[in-house]
Amino acid sequence: MKMVTIIIPTYKSDVTLRRAIDSALAQSYANIEIIVVDDNNPDTIERKNTEVLMGEYDGNNRVVYIKHEKNQNGSTARNTAFGVSRGEYIAFLDDDDYYLQEKTQKQVEFLESHLDVGGCYCWRKQFGKNICGTMEGDFSYQLLSLEFTPYTSCLMIRRECYIALNGFDETYYRHQDFEFLLRFFEKYTLGYVDYIGVVISSNGINNTPKGEKLYAIKEHFFNQFQKTIDNVTGNDIKKKQYIYCNHFVRAFKYLIRYRYFKTAMKMYINYKSKCGSGFWKLFFRLIFLGMRERITGKR
Repeated sequence: MKMVTIIIPTYKSDVTLRRAIDSALAQSYANIEIIVVDDNNPDTIERKNTEVLMGEYDGNNRVVYIKHEKNQNGSTARNTAFGVSRGEYIAFLDDDDYYLQEKTQKQVEFLESHLDVGGCYCWRKQFGKNICGTMEGDFSYQLLSLEFTPYTSCLMIRRECYIALNGFDETYYRHQDFEFLLRFFEKYTLGYVDYIGVVISSNGINNTPKGEKLYAIKEHFFNQFQKTIDNVTGNDIKKKQYIYCNHFVRAFKYLIRYRYFKTAMKMYINYKSKCGSGFWKLFFRLIFLGMRERITGKR
């Protein structure tokens, strides 16, 4: 029975971290190790609270607890965990999500019987909805256009793939999963397991970068993957505009919401031509959907 490493980065978490760990320990697949990386600064109340919570797992040889000397980011935390991991398969779990009991078992069985793929994702429940994607192989376009992403907590990949990719890019504070998967698809393919194995939740902590930092992240992301965008869209200008529009309209809306008007205007001026005529149409559609969610309570 091959070992599975489940990596849990944690930052400013609350009791949802306990739920995440317990869900990993409750897996029907027994040969697992759980590595929790505490990315809180040492002198914070969040670090103290996490230390107290992790004390509940003292003596459990399936749980490893590592503390960063200072706050870095989720990418670095995952790489830190991988550095001490032993699993032949690597899985991820955000500290506010949790696994359902057969998630690990189903994914191991899939990878054992599909030796041609580098990893797989399972289905998920998110905001009360079942997200049951059937994309497989290389779905870089769907990822770039935000049509579908398998979500980090749903992934399991082979150890050799993580090594070949040199892990997560630690310069990314946002879109770490997108960045990782786009590089993954340059070498490997992904399969799917038709089992709802993860519940995507929220601990109420908003770690989204704001202002110029958000702008810089978007710019860095699109500069790095310009060649990938060109490859997956070819000569189809509308497809390329669709990718840019889906990313930058959402970022623009977020900047406006938090009153970073100057940065929002800079983003619009610099990227409106890449987004095409659909920019304002999508912007007002997102505004309408947001209003409907607040009124009905439905997403």
